[in-house]
Amino acid sequence: MIYDFGDEFLVVCPKCTGMAKVIPVSIGSEKMNAKLFAPRNLVCFQCVHRQHWQGGEIGIGASVDWYFRLPLWLQISCCGETLWAYNKNHLNFLEDYVGAKLRERTPNTNKSLASRLPQWIKSRKNRDEVLKCLKRLRTKLP
Repeated sequence: MIYDFGDEFLVVCPKCTGMAKVIPVSIGSEKMNAKLFAPRNLVCFQCVHRQHWQGGEIGIGASVDWYFRLPLWLQISCCGETLWAYNKNHLNFLEDYVGAKLRERTPNTNKSLASRLPQWIKSRKNRDEVLKCLKRLRTKLP
């Protein structure tokens, strides 16, 4: 599920436009709701800019982080759309899924992240282009 990738977001720093991270201050509970609404810090390792988020509304799913609503560091134009990933683990998932030669369907597919990917990402005709873009995104990782 998309929630599995929500512990860390690589974003564009609002101060220097370098790469910053949105990370939880602490996750004291294993309950999903507690994890989602745990306080977060925005930390830029280039300009040392910091911000704190504590509670409020979150927005899940889009090319921005869920807390500060900053643009994701890992995004690129691909096949006329925007291809994005929250972090390295999300990028790994996308590479594994798109690169798979055989994709088996599982029960409750509407709950799986793969079932919710846009059709253009899942399309066999776009596979090479999407994999090339994912590889370019990987070069942006530290």
